[in-house]
Amino acid sequence: MASSFTLVHTADLHLDLPVQGWKDAERLAERRLDYRSTFRRIIDLVQEREAAFLVIAGDFLEHGYVDRSTLDFVQAELDRIPDTRVIVAPGNHDPWRPDSCYRTIRWPESVHILSGEWEEHVFPEYDLYLYGKGFTDFVEREKSLPTLRGDGGRRLLVAHGTLLEQEAVTDYFPLLMPELAPLELDYVALGHIHQPATRRLDNERRTWIRYPGSPEALRWKETGERTVTVTTWDESGVRLEQVPVHSRRYEVEMVDVEGCETDRQVAAFIAGNIPPGQERHQCLRFILQGERPPETEFSPDRIAAELKAEGFFYVECLDRSVPGFDLERLQAGDGLVAAYIRRMEKKMETASPEERDILQAALHKGLALLMAEVESG
Repeated sequence: MASSFTLVHTADLHLDLPVQGWKDAERLAERRLDYRSTFRRIIDLVQEREAAFLVIAGDFLEHGYVDRSTLDFVQAELDRIPDTRVIVAPGNHDPWRPDSCYRTIRWPESVHILSGEWEEHVFPEYDLYLYGKGFTDFVEREKSLPTLRGDGGRRLLVAHGTLLEQEAVTDYFPLLMPELAPLELDYVALGHIHQPATRRLDNERRTWIRYPGSPEALRWKETGERTVTVTTWDESGVRLEQVPVHSRRYEVEMVDVEGCETDRQVAAFIAGNIPPGQERHQCLRFILQGERPPETEFSPDRIAAELKAEGFFYVECLDRSVPGFDLERLQAGDGLVAAYIRRMEKKMETASPEERDILQAALHKGLALLMAEVESG
């Protein structure tokens, strides 16, 4: 009987990718170190679970940006798990090119970097057949699948690419579900999509297909916990578990500014709802909404600075609040202001939800300008 084992699956860490949209130069170096800390947490987890395998399904080391100190750090971390087989499938951000760090430096003996052709690796103690390949350039449009041997054994496929339900054009290695199904794989370990996603095929083995998502957020769409996938392989099949490993979360919160008249009042309101502690150490974006006094203009940068002084690690503010005009009263008049309101509201009647939001913002912005002009004489 084949031995049970644990496999840790991650992807899309993008080590040394320049931090996107970052507005605080003082915190930038610290944020870059967070990505290293997350990789260290992944290695800690591999040790804790005594994992037989660590699979990194691409976009691990950012091509053209990863520096020698990061490579030294990664190798030192991998040296901590010499008994774990590490499988890396290069992705479109770290392809298996002649100038790739995967080919220009020496890696620990426990690490295997998949090339651009499908490879088969057999692990008899686990009755496991591993099939995998990597990108050889930044784009890979041609689809392909491995040739499998025999009917038995556990089957694992590792790749970086785009999972599709039907034929479609993609620059990032298409993998069609109808074509994967006949392979009767147990688990398909993918990378490329930064949000966690799981699919199961309607075949005999009920193949698991899994994107673990990015283990550390790279942009504001990647909010909440960031995880790796721990898979347990035993006589009952394959079981999946999501384990958080992030150093910091990205969180986006809506803030109703009604009752606030100054930047300091807005900052105090936010700080009052997030007491000192772990939550202040996350990366936070606050979107100001609701009505403010017509004569008031908020400064997102000043609000962010106030919150930083209160011990928040990183804050961005976006002001989507609107002047609190009495539209019903203004529309009842006969002048230019009333005509403008009626014209904009008529446009909103037939607009899509997205267009309505844009028109609503334009209404209030235009109204503020008109009212200022009227008041100035």
